[in-house]
Amino acid sequence: MTTLRLLFNHEHTSLAPNTYEADSSAATVILKLACPSLVRFDHEMVLRPDLALSWEVSADHRVYTFELRPGLKFHNGRVLDAEAVAACFRRMMDPRVITPQQADYAGLESITATGPTRVTFTFARPCIPFLANLAWRTYVCDDTAVQPVGAGPYEVTAWIAGDHVALKKFVGYHEVDRYAADDIIIRWAPQAAQRIAAIEAGAVDIVETVPQTMAAALAARGLIETLGVNSPRKTVIAFRHSVAPFDDPRMRAAVAHALDRDALRREFLGDRGRRVDGVLPDDDPWSVPLTPLPYDPERARALVVEAGYGEGVRVKVATTAMPPVPGVAARVAEALTAIGIHLDLRSYSDPPWWPSVYLQGDWQMAFQGASARPHPHILFQRDLVTGGAFNPGKYSSAELDAVLTKARETPDAEAGPLYAEAQRIVHRDIAVLPMYASDVLAGVRPGVRGFRPHPLGYIELADVTL
Repeated sequence: MTTLRLLFNHEHTSLAPNTYEADSSAATVILKLACPSLVRFDHEMVLRPDLALSWEVSADHRVYTFELRPGLKFHNGRVLDAEAVAACFRRMMDPRVITPQQADYAGLESITATGPTRVTFTFARPCIPFLANLAWRTYVCDDTAVQPVGAGPYEVTAWIAGDHVALKKFVGYHEVDRYAADDIIIRWAPQAAQRIAAIEAGAVDIVETVPQTMAAALAARGLIETLGVNSPRKTVIAFRHSVAPFDDPRMRAAVAHALDRDALRREFLGDRGRRVDGVLPDDDPWSVPLTPLPYDPERARALVVEAGYGEGVRVKVATTAMPPVPGVAARVAEALTAIGIHLDLRSYSDPPWWPSVYLQGDWQMAFQGASARPHPHILFQRDLVTGGAFNPGKYSSAELDAVLTKARETPDAEAGPLYAEAQRIVHRDIAVLPMYASDVLAGVRPGVRGFRPHPLGYIELADVTL
């Protein structure tokens, strides 16, 4: 028996697929191994078949038809046919259930098994991001009391909270021969020192994130090989738009002018950090040139006074304990104190549960890590439209909402101007203040071959040998 030891950043709070609680990067890396979707993104971000062998899209982008692989089964032995796929989506779209996927698939009129291995999705209006959403964080799973039960290469056999998750190879997987490990043990190390200690002890085979500042030294000692890939994931400062002081755009502008974000990126991320002026990294193919508010502490202080906070203001801030955010937050606090904005930094404990921290937490500013979104519509729909699932600051713009409604129905080849306009609106309003984009920097121990980090942060184990 061959066991593969994985070290992830955070423990999840749930492994129930297609729910708010499991819609996080922490759960995604596990669910992707257990519950694949109809399609997937490969390492070059190209859509590929997964449980579906092929698909057809109607000319008006309202009807999507998938042909499933024959002979698929769930981990519990039940047949995974077209009706099982339809049943999974009907459960997910049931109005009695609250999931972020319901907004992703708004306007889905019907899911129909049109043959034993043929399933058709019909929308009321064109839905261009449908395939991207399917491949990102939508899971085909069975309706069982104990979740997750999917049809992936590995099935979850145990979750000992605070200690580990165990998975075993599913012999019924359609490409089972591509997976060398019989068993997987997943543990967590949110702190850099914990990850370094595990690497030095030889206790892990694949590390989700190698601490940037120690990567070269660990590699030089022959303890780990680091593997990096550009990713659209980023860290932003989110403002609570519905309460003072950041309901005033002058105060959001003051924060932007007070921070030397280029210096912060260089200090904490080095060559693994990338510039973000809007909501997309500057090197993203959908990004448009935007003029950032320049580093200007004097202007920042003048805006604070102009907004009526000349005597100073204290702000409650939520921040993760995951490096490098604590160091970045401390530097931000120093810079903002100099202009009269005093931060009350409150770190939330690991695992980070974004519904309680970001959506219900008592804060006025938050350091928000936004995991990679594979399509611009997913980013705007989740993070910035009115009522978006990951819109913690309750930013609302009727202008942006109208642009995104049109973009959802516009083929990608023609949608560039719409997403450009959406970026300009968000940048103008300072809906959030982007800090930096950070590459994925994974690590493997000597002897592990064939592993490649994925831009979306997935841990893919096909063709990985030990």
